[in-house]
Amino acid sequence: MLLLMSLASSPLLAGERIEEVVVRGNQKVEADAITTVLKSQKGHDLDPASIQADIKHLHELGYFSDIRFLKEPAGNGIRVIVEVVEKPAIGSIQFVGLSEMKEEDFKEKLETKVYQIVNETKINADLRMIEKQYLEKGFYLAKATYKLDPTPNNANEVSLVFNVEEGGKVLVGDVHIMGNAYFSSAELINQFYSKPYTRLSNISAPGSVYNDDFIKRDVEMLGFIYKDQGFAQVNVSNPVKIMEEDRRYVRLTLEVEEGIQYSIGGIEFSGDLLYTPDEMKGWMLLKPNALFRFGNFRKDVEMLVDKYGDKGYAFADVNPKVRYDKEKKLVYLNYEITKGEKVYFGDFTFIGNTKTRDNVLRRELEVADSELYSGTRLTKSKSNMERLGYFEEVQTLRERDEKNHQILNYKIKVKEKPTGQLQAAMGFSPSAEGNQNKWFGQGKYSEENQSGRGWRTSLTGRWNGGKNYSLEVGWTDPRLNDSDWSLGFSAFVRNEVRLVTNTVTVQEERKGGSVTIGRRIVELIRASITYRYSKINVASDTALVGSFVEAGDESSIILGLARNATNNYIDPSDGSDVRINQEFTGGPLGGTRKYLETTFNSAYFQPVDFSDTYRTYFRFAADFGLLWQNGNERIPILTRFRLGGPEDLRGYELRTIGPKSSILQTPTGQPQQINWGGTKKVLLQAEYFMPIIKEANIKGLLFYDMGRAYAEDETVNFASFERDAGFGFRWITPVAPFRFEWAYPIENGRVGNLRFIFYLGY
Repeated sequence: MLLLMSLASSPLLAGERIEEVVVRGNQKVEADAITTVLKSQKGHDLDPASIQADIKHLHELGYFSDIRFLKEPAGNGIRVIVEVVEKPAIGSIQFVGLSEMKEEDFKEKLETKVYQIVNETKINADLRMIEKQYLEKGFYLAKATYKLDPTPNNANEVSLVFNVEEGGKVLVGDVHIMGNAYFSSAELINQFYSKPYTRLSNISAPGSVYNDDFIKRDVEMLGFIYKDQGFAQVNVSNPVKIMEEDRRYVRLTLEVEEGIQYSIGGIEFSGDLLYTPDEMKGWMLLKPNALFRFGNFRKDVEMLVDKYGDKGYAFADVNPKVRYDKEKKLVYLNYEITKGEKVYFGDFTFIGNTKTRDNVLRRELEVADSELYSGTRLTKSKSNMERLGYFEEVQTLRERDEKNHQILNYKIKVKEKPTGQLQAAMGFSPSAEGNQNKWFGQGKYSEENQSGRGWRTSLTGRWNGGKNYSLEVGWTDPRLNDSDWSLGFSAFVRNEVRLVTNTVTVQEERKGGSVTIGRRIVELIRASITYRYSKINVASDTALVGSFVEAGDESSIILGLARNATNNYIDPSDGSDVRINQEFTGGPLGGTRKYLETTFNSAYFQPVDFSDTYRTYFRFAADFGLLWQNGNERIPILTRFRLGGPEDLRGYELRTIGPKSSILQTPTGQPQQINWGGTKKVLLQAEYFMPIIKEANIKGLLFYDMGRAYAEDETVNFASFERDAGFGFRWITPVAPFRFEWAYPIENGRVGNLRFIFYLGY
């Protein structure tokens, strides 16, 4: 109730002087909080218009159910009395009718809080939030209402009760597309969120749930698919939605007018030209006589904006004019460019990095304060931060400087994700031959961003059955003192039992450590030098191995060159990673073992995006190795190359692929095959990854491996490669990446026995 009343018998008169303003009836809201918002103040003349405005303003605060303005004589003027009745406070919040969802799904998102004064605006916003949460889970008919129940023995407090009528989950039934000739209905519907419901929909996202937002996205996607094939004037009607009588399914019908498929007739440029037309045409994805693909058209506009941005014109306007020739089915483009004014970088501030220190982010910037604006280098800076693998998301937010509009200040907003792993696991992998113990265990602590400084630390212990174990510790600073230099240390103890023949084993124990110094040479290319020392003990229960396996020590220098252009150092899905290493062991470095080793490793990641949110990708990898004699010293048998196992040829037993020869004099008196290992190795792998449950970081994969190790006198021959194929999935958890894979060896064109692989790590 909003009233304006006078205690005097005379009517309310303008011009009476206010001597005092008094507030009555308030209990929770301070009197000063009320009087400070009033236009009617002590010393002012009474104004009915001001009082009406004061009543309206106080009502809009949402705290009062009744407001009265009264007056009474006071001294030479009047006293204005503001009499209010406060709304009750909320003593508790309850939910009624929940079945498919829980109170915890809503409580943290409520604008209304316990002990706040009742605010209908906030409560109505909460009702919309509850209904939206149900909508996202397919309960399109869910409705939420509220009531305020008085609290016994407390007139100033109520209980807020949200009553929910969930209704039934509404799913997408049939989806029909009319008017499509170029694409089949199946091809188009496969790109939709709103796919028809099937049994498999329960384990897919978004699960064929009927959702207006999904449908709007599908209509936009349908238009884009056609435009990207040259149908520039395609028209997609709003879908017709028919709900079944049982209110569980909705049938959707969309109509498409495909129009003409256009090719590029010509490309021109006008306006402020900073580059020659031939230069700009050379950069463009669209070419004369090619299809007018909308995706390439959009990228070309962005490219021109970036090119102008590289010259300091951050607000360059590229306005493409399009002319259609329907008879010839050609489109002619004229890009009108207005360069605007030059701008410069101002301040860079970072938001959201609660763990990562500012300097770790700042050192990834390719730009600096007061420099001329460059869009390309700014994009590289963002990519550098994303590549670290510390963040789920990196955003760049710009705003003009208040004092100088030629200066752009940037806020870089990041969303951090866990970068540490603490894992412990034990498992069993069955052996196809039944001759090896396949129980194993592992414990590991690793942190890619130790203390927010960007340091990489790790402590790993492994047990692979029997006397096979290792313990390793490492620390690396990839940007020493924020410079281009890196520094790393490691120490290790390893004990491994290997089968030399079917019955003869060799136990090798290594203890040692390494120190690595590296530096960025140019762009993404880094060079490194590592010194590694190992003390080696070798033991066997037979004298057979004594003639070719010796204990001793290794002193090595490793020269490395690497280029990592992937989109994420930890779990990449795009880009490439190439590494070349040359190792020198023994000779002037000392030690009892002498040999040279050259290795080349590369991986290429090619994304295949089916939608903005569904990304699959291929990984193609190649691994080459070559061992050389250092002088007349033979290469140690346990150093030689062997393939097989979860990290290379997955369809075969660990390190069983290598050159073999017969030994006649053996402890059993029977000839046996000995795996000497090779001095050359080739490994090629192809993998295809696809999300299964994106929210849980579970990926499926298909793979194909092939390769072999060769002896000194053997020639590398593609036809002689060992091969395997298989499938599996990766579960990337905050604790550790888990690999579950099933591999089939392919021998003489035939598929062999299935091998199951359980492995920790990427």
